[in-house]
Amino acid sequence: METIFARQARKQKLREQQYNLIIGSLLGDAYLVKTTRGYAFRVNHGVRQKDYVDWKYKILKDFVNSPPRFTESCYYFRTISHPAFHCLREQFYSDRKKVVPRDLIETEMNSFIMAVWIMDDGSKDGRQLRINSQSFNRDENLFLQGVLYAKLGIKSTLNQDKGKYRLRVSNESMARLRNLVTPYIVPSMLYKLLP
Repeated sequence: METIFARQARKQKLREQQYNLIIGSLLGDAYLVKTTRGYAFRVNHGVRQKDYVDWKYKILKDFVNSPPRFTESCYYFRTISHPAFHCLREQFYSDRKKVVPRDLIETEMNSFIMAVWIMDDGSKDGRQLRINSQSFNRDENLFLQGVLYAKLGIKSTLNQDKGKYRLRVSNESMARLRNLVTPYIVPSMLYKLLP
């Protein structure tokens, strides 16, 4: 049975920060799950990333029935289903495979979305940052590479990992990247950007 909270929340529009958080997360580890009323947004990270999950929850709590929970190895929460998530599902998925929604990313990419994507999928690699974008194919990664440069002035290269492609931010762009995203990075995730 649908709660009053869910019914009211479904009528609310996502604020810009909430929408951007979901876009950045969908570029990374998050996903949209089928429910009886459409799609819900699920956040699921390792227990060591509790602060990050709590940060996401704080931003999205207008659409969440219950606070994050632990399993043995994960810390997670799920939103209610919402019409905006149905639209994002259509853009981010082809059948059941996640894809890059080119028009959306080209239009919306900004420093906040990039910060969320880094917190989800970034990892320090020497003096560079690797973005583990292997779930996307070569053409999609090339497109993302172009958007990062066009929208944020971030230069990156493409490299292969076990036959799949991923992005690596170039040394020359690391200072610029840090300046753009550090204001949005959860303190416990700053290690991903250390020189």
